[in-house]
Amino acid sequence: MRHSHTFKKLFLITAMSSGLLLAGCDGDDGKDGKDGRDGADGQSANGDASAQLAVTTSGFVITDDAILVAPDAADGDDITEALSVALFDLPEDALVVLPKGRFVVTESIVVNSASGLTLTGHGIHETVLDFSTSYGDDAFRFQGGNGITVRDLAVYEAPKNGIKATNVNGIHMTYTATVWEGELEANNGAYGLYPLKSQNVLLENNYAFGSADAGIYVGQSENIVVRNNTAKQNVAGIEIENSTMADVYNNIAVGNSGGILVFDLPGLDKAYGGNVRIFNNHAYSNNAQNVGAGVVGLVPPGTGALVLATSDVEMYNNQLTDNATTAVAITSYLLVEPDLASYPANFGATMGDGWSPLLKNVYLHNNTFARNGADPQGELLQPIIDGYGSNLNSKGSPQTFPAILYDGIGELLSNVGELTAFNALVSAEAQADGVNYDPYSADDLICANSNINGNPAPDYDEVNTGLVYPNDPADLTQVDGNGNPLPHLLIDQMVNNTYLNCVQPRLAPAVVNFRNNIYGCTGDDLAEAACAL
Repeated sequence: MRHSHTFKKLFLITAMSSGLLLAGCDGDDGKDGKDGRDGADGQSANGDASAQLAVTTSGFVITDDAILVAPDAADGDDITEALSVALFDLPEDALVVLPKGRFVVTESIVVNSASGLTLTGHGIHETVLDFSTSYGDDAFRFQGGNGITVRDLAVYEAPKNGIKATNVNGIHMTYTATVWEGELEANNGAYGLYPLKSQNVLLENNYAFGSADAGIYVGQSENIVVRNNTAKQNVAGIEIENSTMADVYNNIAVGNSGGILVFDLPGLDKAYGGNVRIFNNHAYSNNAQNVGAGVVGLVPPGTGALVLATSDVEMYNNQLTDNATTAVAITSYLLVEPDLASYPANFGATMGDGWSPLLKNVYLHNNTFARNGADPQGELLQPIIDGYGSNLNSKGSPQTFPAILYDGIGELLSNVGELTAFNALVSAEAQADGVNYDPYSADDLICANSNINGNPAPDYDEVNTGLVYPNDPADLTQVDGNGNPLPHLLIDQMVNNTYLNCVQPRLAPAVVNFRNNIYGCTGDDLAEAACAL
């Protein structure tokens, strides 16, 4: 039901009179550098002085030009209609404030083409929205628009996705939580924070728990900063998919099936990503059973980080500990679909757009590894796990599963010339961007060096680098009856390693331009220690 502007003005009048009761609440000065309302005096983005109604738990100042939603609502009330009305036909730069308490919302809240919107509650524990009885799919969905902030609120039990944004230029999610309570189950919602096909994406200070796909996800997007978040007990903790220019740093990924994932998947509008930096994160105890579907459902439980079919990735200064399968797996899409003959028919169109099952220029350095590989598992890696645990690996005796695992098969097939026919599928535009199936050059190599072995003696020697297939054709000594290469299951110590011992140039930092402010390592985090690594 659509209401007039007069009705919305009544909300504002009620909000002002009721909100004045909140003035003088305890809080800091609200100077968090975000969204233009960052001063203790309540100065608005255009410099006009406004009275301060309240300060959220994160320090964000709520000024008296705000539109307050259902300010007199009590715990357990249904605020669906009030929320829908407040977010319909918004003026530019609106500040919309949700009340304190836990409230019911029974349908998806869809916002179209908002400009400069800030939607805030009072804190992730102070403003909780319960979608468990919703008839919709997503809890919030922002379609189009620019300069949108969602902050200081929690979304519980969304039927499908928590907070989704599509085709937005400038989306900032901060101090939000998306939660599916209880055990991690397949019927939980898919994605927690879910920006898609967007530019200038800033996700920070958030908490994601219980997603049956990814807790914090950015897909088919450009110019991305994901920092200072916690992802716990999701299938994928943090995932960057088919996205370009992304920095993921200072995050915690714990208790997920896979901690941090970087994927390029076939068949998407944005065919491939790259220039993804993963640094200064802690991915530990990511050992939850995988209840997901699709490709994410293949992520081996117990994986600290997984790079799948994505080129131009740099991982450094991360702590990867207590992950039962492996700290880092670097794999081509050939582990997912090994039948090369099927690729032209099944993936020809997306390969034409530049998607590739291979991965190139992945560089791991200065990461700390400890207590990984104690109980390797997962269908995707099971034959490899069985091989390293038997006498069939290159050492001839059972080995602790590698802390760094690289499949090597795509590189080997490229280097022996088996994939050159795929070049005919690649468009001129993708070829100009460097997509090809030629033998790997020095710039294409997968490199791992200067990583730190965090295991104590006598377990120190069990932190290894594993290469399933040799990447040098000269080292190929085992083939089947048809001449196809067989896995060699090479393994060596991670420190002073023989395999993957090379260096790549550092990748450029991501830059997010949000409301004409620059965020990330070349902007507001210039002094951040992680950005100087």
